[in-house]
Amino acid sequence: MRALLDKHIRGDRIIWLLIGILAVFSLLAVYSSTGTLAYKYQGGNTMYYMVKHLAFLLAGLMVIVVVHKFPYTIFSRYAVVVLWVSIFLLMLTLVMGVSLNSASRWLTVPGIGISFQPSELAKFALMMYIARILSQHQEEGKPAANAFKPIMIYVALVCGLIFRENLSTAAMLGLASMVLMFVGRVPFKYLLGSAAVALTVVALIIMLADHVPMLHRAKTWKARVERFIGNNDESSSKAEESEGDFQSKMSKMAVSTGGLFGKGPGNSYQRNFLPHPYSDFIYAIIIEEFGLLGGFVVMLIYMALLFRAAMLARDSATTFPAFLALGLTLVLVLQAFINMGVAVGVFPVTGQPLPLVSMGGTSTLFTCAAFGVILSVSRGVIEEGRNSKDGDKKGKTPKETSQVETAYLDDHLGDEEE
Repeated sequence: MRALLDKHIRGDRIIWLLIGILAVFSLLAVYSSTGTLAYKYQGGNTMYYMVKHLAFLLAGLMVIVVVHKFPYTIFSRYAVVVLWVSIFLLMLTLVMGVSLNSASRWLTVPGIGISFQPSELAKFALMMYIARILSQHQEEGKPAANAFKPIMIYVALVCGLIFRENLSTAAMLGLASMVLMFVGRVPFKYLLGSAAVALTVVALIIMLADHVPMLHRAKTWKARVERFIGNNDESSSKAEESEGDFQSKMSKMAVSTGGLFGKGPGNSYQRNFLPHPYSDFIYAIIIEEFGLLGGFVVMLIYMALLFRAAMLARDSATTFPAFLALGLTLVLVLQAFINMGVAVGVFPVTGQPLPLVSMGGTSTLFTCAAFGVILSVSRGVIEEGRNSKDGDKKGKTPKETSQVETAYLDDHLGDEEE
């Protein structure tokens, strides 16, 4: 058994452990939050949605196993291709996307009827591209000023395409991109100026929501902001206002009744009233059933993931894998904290799922693909460190030198060929 695990499960074991803990929380919370729904709509089979979710988690585990076996240099070579595919799919979504929950965020694959959100692929692709460009502009003692323009062109394009139907995802992706560029030594004044422009545009659109017909969700954003700051007016959408207030109130009730240790698995009461308790508000169900202690453990897991990514970045011999692992982890952790913040009333309602915990097929698979890439980086870093130690012990010869240098040359030669 150990030999089988050593063969197929490589990379940072702590990250593997954290993924496993999140999956366990996910199964427990999804089973509890969908029991009533399954009983009503699936002929009394309360296990229906949990089994379906388990199938996606197992498929996601296979995705992680497969993806983490790829050398991380391959993600640099195909970053531009994947980015352009995601941009094409985002454009296609604007034209012929499927509308769910009043937003056209989904595309349906012809013939098999499976729907997915192209924005999930766009998150993945944009972080790969930013890591690639930043790694090409790193010089000792110099800021990466020349990386700003090529990166911002695609950040603006991707976030702009997502923005029309999903403001929270566009904002989260923009923020993660800014943080990664800051880590990559892009001058802070460039980032500050870009952030100021983006915030000004968003603020103007929200304030002028009634006069922006092309952005049909602007009124929804305005209503949510006004509700959050306690400034509702008669011009707000009553249906949207009522639904948002109800979601927030039920979520806060779930959190407030959980206490320190919770009501126990399967004993949630608010799952019967809270809209989307299995996705957008699953963190409220976790706190209600596992208490503030359980909620803190989940939050700590995401913080630990970010810490491990920072450790990978520190130990990496080249810059591309460092930026790649950190960028993907930033997206996952920011999304997690937005979801948790909405559940406890810190942020307005956004519709962001909790990564690897909320129920959702394509979201789970893309999240697992991101974890696979992070583990690919960790596997490469560990193997490079081991080879480096072996080389130091034996005395380096030209042939023995450097998986580190080989990866670096592969990365940059691949860049030149493209």
